[in-house]
Amino acid sequence: MQSATQVANLANPHAVASIMKASESCQIVPHEDILDENGVKLLAKNQPVSLALQQKLLERKLRQPIESCLRADDGVTHRELAELGQRLYDSKTHLRSGISPWAKELLEDIPHLPLHPVAQLLLTAARGSSPKAYEHAVMSMLMAGAMAIYSGGDRYQQRMSMLGGLLHDIGELYIQPDYLNSTTPLTPQAWRSICVHPRVGAMLLQNQTDYPQELSRAISEHHERGNGMGYPTQSKHLTALGSRLSAVEAMMGILNSERADAWEHAALAMKLVPGEFDPVSLAFASQAASRLGHQASHQADDDADADQIWEHALTYQSGLLEAQREAGRLATLSPAERVRATAGAVANAAEQLLKTCNALGIWAPRHLTGKQVRELRLANTEMDFRIQTLQRTFCWTDEGLAESERSELEKVWHVLRHYGHLEAA
Repeated sequence: MQSATQVANLANPHAVASIMKASESCQIVPHEDILDENGVKLLAKNQPVSLALQQKLLERKLRQPIESCLRADDGVTHRELAELGQRLYDSKTHLRSGISPWAKELLEDIPHLPLHPVAQLLLTAARGSSPKAYEHAVMSMLMAGAMAIYSGGDRYQQRMSMLGGLLHDIGELYIQPDYLNSTTPLTPQAWRSICVHPRVGAMLLQNQTDYPQELSRAISEHHERGNGMGYPTQSKHLTALGSRLSAVEAMMGILNSERADAWEHAALAMKLVPGEFDPVSLAFASQAASRLGHQASHQADDDADADQIWEHALTYQSGLLEAQREAGRLATLSPAERVRATAGAVANAAEQLLKTCNALGIWAPRHLTGKQVRELRLANTEMDFRIQTLQRTFCWTDEGLAESERSELEKVWHVLRHYGHLEAA
């Protein structure tokens, strides 16, 4: 996987492959001559792209980024985005529940979104290479716009939010597809590759479009969290738009499951760790869950094994306590400053999760029935996800550590892998 700093002068093979695939169903041509760094013409203006061009692009450095040289004449349009948005709203219960009070306004505003040619090209490539990712982008566009209106934002903030939702994952075009489509747990190496996509997306918008800087920065922040436990920079200081996109990303990850209780799960996840998401996002998720109702979320409660669910909760508690103890020991005793810093952050994250679950009362022995079973089951699902992502988050920090430093932290990672079912590094 190429780093973000390489994208400007080297064509990314995964992005190029997606563009070439899109060219099979729509006309993609250069609006200027494509030249290598020495001025050698690789393809003349207005000539259709081909597989022969693909090979040339991967062999040579370019004078201009390939994305800025191409246009998709019959690619993604405003009309198509509006039509897809309407179909998704009509067919996706969770999307409808989330945006229903503002759906008409959002759908009618899509034609007014500024769609830069580079953004259009990459959306066209995404549509061809990953239809599900393209649908996710459109749903995120509508959800982010709804949250902007809900928060009292003006028309400009609404449109910036919609653009942010639409383009937040555009950097995924530059990642090995096998990592994105994996049906098995990702290795730390694969996870480190995925962590670059917010930076790549932000850089593309900043360097190759005329979108405001606030949009590119928000794209870079959509996997960050307000408590510093996101990636790639683990920043706590998010912009308003970045914070909104972070919440949308988290909610959509849950809603994509299409479980009947997905909004109930999302509302729980948003408040699980104080400071992770802003209060407006928490309220938005809770109200969406209320609009949907819980009529279908009881589907498994009657037959649920309450004792087993409670035992799972205790298992997560044991894992977090063990990880907290081991990380706390390293944070105090390790001779390596970077190990102390990483271990301290892990210990703090584990402590946050433990405090929240204590507040929820999920460890308390009790006879569980009905709503209690459902709440505990949802809490277990979210805890499993959090324990898995805890190590993944620190893979980014871990990348430059010396072997001796990695060995120290391996004791913490071993605990998290055991309880979070992660693959070994």
